[in-house]
Amino acid sequence: MKTSIIKKTLALLAVILTMALPANAQRILTLQDCRDMALENNNNLKVSQEKVNIANYDKKIAFSNYLPKVSAQGVYMHNQKDIQLLSDDKLNTMSTVGSTIQGGINSYIDPIIINLMQNPVMYQIIMSNPELQHLIQNIHHIGALQALDAIGQEIADQFVLDTRNVYAGMITVQEPIYVGGKIRAYNKMARYAQDLAQMQLTTEQQEIIVTTDKAYWQIVSLANKEKLTQNYVELLRTMTDNVDKLVAEGMATNADKLSVKVKLNDAELTLIKVQNGLALSKMLLCQSCGLPLDTDITLADEELEDVVIPAYNPEYTEDDIVQNRPELQSLEIATKIYDKKVNIARSEFLPTVALFGNYIVTNPSAFNGFENEFHGFYNFGVVAKVPLFHFGEGYNKVRKAKSEALITQLKLEDTKELVMLQVSQYEKQIKEAESRLQMTTDKMSDAEENLRMATVGFNEGMIPSSTLEAAQTAWMQAHSEYIDAKIDVIMANTYLKKAIGKLE
Repeated sequence: MKTSIIKKTLALLAVILTMALPANAQRILTLQDCRDMALENNNNLKVSQEKVNIANYDKKIAFSNYLPKVSAQGVYMHNQKDIQLLSDDKLNTMSTVGSTIQGGINSYIDPIIINLMQNPVMYQIIMSNPELQHLIQNIHHIGALQALDAIGQEIADQFVLDTRNVYAGMITVQEPIYVGGKIRAYNKMARYAQDLAQMQLTTEQQEIIVTTDKAYWQIVSLANKEKLTQNYVELLRTMTDNVDKLVAEGMATNADKLSVKVKLNDAELTLIKVQNGLALSKMLLCQSCGLPLDTDITLADEELEDVVIPAYNPEYTEDDIVQNRPELQSLEIATKIYDKKVNIARSEFLPTVALFGNYIVTNPSAFNGFENEFHGFYNFGVVAKVPLFHFGEGYNKVRKAKSEALITQLKLEDTKELVMLQVSQYEKQIKEAESRLQMTTDKMSDAEENLRMATVGFNEGMIPSSTLEAAQTAWMQAHSEYIDAKIDVIMANTYLKKAIGKLE
């Protein structure tokens, strides 16, 4: 009863998987097709490619440090008040300098004139001489002294600078001459980072290829299991008809009939499970390849009568593995990067020398007095900086960078040993898979001969149906193990090619 319910449920699931999605035209895909599409549509791989692009940009940025840096600046500033170089009292004194002198002269001359006018003789002389009278009348109003007021005011105005609106601009050029080797180290680090990003991209590509291969061969395995199970179901149905005839003739019992029907029900249930697994596996492969999940795909190898094992006899040495394995290359590049970090840490405490040049324009300007006009000037020179004492900061930074570089080197050596161990494991896995393939080949031959003899004996009424059922089950299992053994050999070779860095 439970078997029947499970069978109906799985059958319904199979119908949903095949009919719920709209059908597309069937596509036949080879293993290389699947690899290419997976590499083209994988988002993680696109992220790694963008990291390669970022590393290229970083390399260009690092090279730009060799070139001069040119910058421009502009400033406008509004001030509430003008700049006044003298106090209000001094400015007022300067603007009335003529009047002040006039007052001093008058205070000195007036008593003299009064005394002269009180002298009768001098009085007669002055009164008889019109020119002398005119001189005495105008002595209090000397025009030159009065003009000093205007000159003083003009000078006072020059001590009040109009700085309410200030404009300034500057163009600067800087060129490093020596910065302790920092620029050279940064450029080498940028090149190493570019190589590192490329190695990480290669690692990601190989992971995608292995994942795609596993999905591909899993579908091939399930497709062959489906064929075997379908053949087994058809065989059991034929056998059921034959047992019904034998029961009718009295040559078999109802127990034999029920036994065959139970086997048939189990086989049909297994077929539905295999079909569901195959449908889900194809959907997973479509997702990896960037195809719609409802795409009707057929793999080239699942159409073949037998799985073909490609010929592959790799030749490699330990040096080849170190040179070709992207993970080891990544660690070697990382070691070089940390070595350059030591140089950068050391450069921070070495002298630096740079050239500079500026062109500055201002309004107001002070090159021809103080003018509210734009005038400019240039300057250039050399600047040097020499660190003297930082209480061991530089020494400890260098030691820290060296320790980090040593850690990376130790990780590289440890990873090399693990990679060599991995290669040895895959070599043994290949031999084990090849041995299993030979055993399953012999087993399948024996199972085919056993099934042939059991079928002949059952048809002649010499053996019971249970013996034939056992032979059929053994044949199906042997054939399935034979296909899986071939796929294991293929995948073991794929794993080995990845381990030695030759998985293209």
